[in-house]
Amino acid sequence: SQQHYLMTFGYLPQSDFEIGNLRTEEELINAIKEMQTFAGIPATGKIDEKTLKLMHTPRCGLPDVDKSFGGDRTRPKRYLLQGQRWPRTALTWTITNFTKDLAEEDVRNQLGRALSIWAKESKLTFTYIPTYAVKNAENEADIVVSFHKGYHEDGYPFDGEGAILAHAFFPGTGRGGDAHFDDEERWKGKRIDGTEGTMSLFAVAAHEFGHSLGLSHSSVDTALMYPWYRGFSDNTPLPTDDKYGIQQLYGRNEDSPDVDTLPTFRTRIPPSGVLTTTTTSTTAAPRVDTNDVGLPTLPPGRPDLCDTVYDAVAVIREELYVFRGPYFWRKGKQGIYSETPTEITRFWYGLPENTTHIDAIYERLDQRIVIFVGKQYWVFKDNSQEPGYPKSLTALWLPKDLERIDAAMVWGHNSKTYFFSGTMYWRYDEDAGHVELDYPRDMSTWQGIPYHIDAATQFTDGKTYFFKDKSYYEFDDLRFRAKNRGVPYLSAPFWLGCPTRAEMPKLQSVPQNLNEDDGDDWAVDNPGGRRYVAGGASLPRLLSSSWPHSAAVVVVVSIGLVTSTAAGFV
Repeated sequence: SQQHYLMTFGYLPQSDFEIGNLRTEEELINAIKEMQTFAGIPATGKIDEKTLKLMHTPRCGLPDVDKSFGGDRTRPKRYLLQGQRWPRTALTWTITNFTKDLAEEDVRNQLGRALSIWAKESKLTFTYIPTYAVKNAENEADIVVSFHKGYHEDGYPFDGEGAILAHAFFPGTGRGGDAHFDDEERWKGKRIDGTEGTMSLFAVAAHEFGHSLGLSHSSVDTALMYPWYRGFSDNTPLPTDDKYGIQQLYGRNEDSPDVDTLPTFRTRIPPSGVLTTTTTSTTAAPRVDTNDVGLPTLPPGRPDLCDTVYDAVAVIREELYVFRGPYFWRKGKQGIYSETPTEITRFWYGLPENTTHIDAIYERLDQRIVIFVGKQYWVFKDNSQEPGYPKSLTALWLPKDLERIDAAMVWGHNSKTYFFSGTMYWRYDEDAGHVELDYPRDMSTWQGIPYHIDAATQFTDGKTYFFKDKSYYEFDDLRFRAKNRGVPYLSAPFWLGCPTRAEMPKLQSVPQNLNEDDGDDWAVDNPGGRRYVAGGASLPRLLSSSWPHSAAVVVVVSIGLVTSTAAGFV
């Protein structure tokens, strides 16, 4: 079915158990749009003629949208590093059995040429080991190639001619790096029966070996790692997109020209070292050329995923919702559902059709969802409006002259609801249905959090986060102050998986008195883009590239220590 296809290739979650009643037809439309966008065809959200043709094109069984790595820190990018690589650049390969349709020498020749296009642009080398030598050796070859029909004891049966052409395993032990080809395909080459083949073994193998080396799919339809089969000429140079990916993993061949600029962003990169077990991919190879693919364009008026201020942020049913203008992004445990934002009014029925934004949103403990817009608020059960809404903010006993709520959340430290606006905040009694009488209070109570925040939420990790402009603050609930000395981090890389642009040059003089385990370390950036971290009163040191929040944020000249306030007084 169409939904099965979308789930198989990562555009819909495999299960909607956690999502419950929030699953709607809109989600299917968004999934179709995301697939269409990835494939480079018009994103209509409908199974139209072009989409149907695409879905019947032989292709790769590996998900295009890999959400298996936990859903955080995904980033939109063209080439995709799978997360594992070989620990060396001198690799071996062998063939354990041959297809009966092609001459053995032709098979070896096509596969060898497929590996050579990766070696030409990287520091990789490949040495062929005859099958008899592998059987007598203590260790198998790194990449083992074989041909199979139907079920072949690896859990990924082939489906006959067409559809799935081959599958490969990412680098690792055991089956890691191995590539299996469907022997029922009509492979091109010196066919024994004298007929013409339809699928290029060289093209499929070139794509397949990209997975064996640690690359996943690219949404660039001119890239070798594009998932749908389009053919590939062996005299075509490796495209820039694939070249950059393989050089990120294994370095550049000194005889290869430099890749001067980072390819523009479109697909996702999971964090390095995520996978601890060998993962399979089932693949087909694409057409390739070396034309500049250019920058992706956003639909008119839609916010940029990686360059925008958040109007509101909330965790609903353990999923993250990020709002900007009349749109929102949704991120579940398996990652962002779509890089193209969804219209708010097409998800929460009952909001005015001319809604231009929302000011704040939170999920109550009874799982009702409260949305604030201007001087009004709505309550929803799932995505259907409850009767009797909207209501005025004054129904919550908030001041008549209050123009809007900046942020709202249920604070995990005490399970109380808090409203924030400007320089003040209120604590709301959900049982009584109004704010508590000894409020408002000044926002300075939340030490290190600035006035006029844009959003606040408790994330699924149990931590509290505040958002302002394009940055966020992590809050220490026990010490009741912002972590990192109140210096914010850039929001987009952490929350929506966007790339960081901070330079990481070497620091010539590193102080010797720094304690890297100091929990009070704080990070700053200077105008030159260099990022440093300092502990206590020590001098700054250059931030390691492995630091989890390595994004350029703000220049701090001096910062004083603040004393904590007992959380019980909040």
